[in-house]
Amino acid sequence: MQHFDSDYGAEVVNRIRRIPEDAAPRWGEMGRDDMVAHFVWILRHTMGLSTQVPDCSTWFLRNITKALVLHGLMSFPKNMRLPATLTGQGIVLQEAGDVETLQALMEEYLQLVQADELLPASHPFFGPLDVDGWDRLHVRHFEYHLNQFNA
Repeated sequence: MQHFDSDYGAEVVNRIRRIPEDAAPRWGEMGRDDMVAHFVWILRHTMGLSTQVPDCSTWFLRNITKALVLHGLMSFPKNMRLPATLTGQGIVLQEAGDVETLQALMEEYLQLVQADELLPASHPFFGPLDVDGWDRLHVRHFEYHLNQFNA
């Protein structure tokens, strides 16, 4: 199983750099720069540095869906959107940043993990995740979006 480590981070950055800025996704509306901003947000969120998103988890998402996703038995659905209750509050799961911002943030995140200093935030839909859970989720999540661009 692939881990969210420095080698994987370098691979992600290289794959993103190969995607033309104006590339159209295979599904959804997210552009390349939107994807990078989304990756910046999720890493900052994991580190507790982002604006908190309200807990949108349910028993089913926390106990069934999370396990299926983390173990690779279920993929993220294509064209998934935030609930209207969140978008109506102006919540977007993106933060400003470019590929260099993402690279620096991945390095900071991994330093915290390696130093055993990361106190991960809960996932807005899957609830509490430990460092290993976030490791698996980040890889699955990044791969999902990179596959949107055949990267």
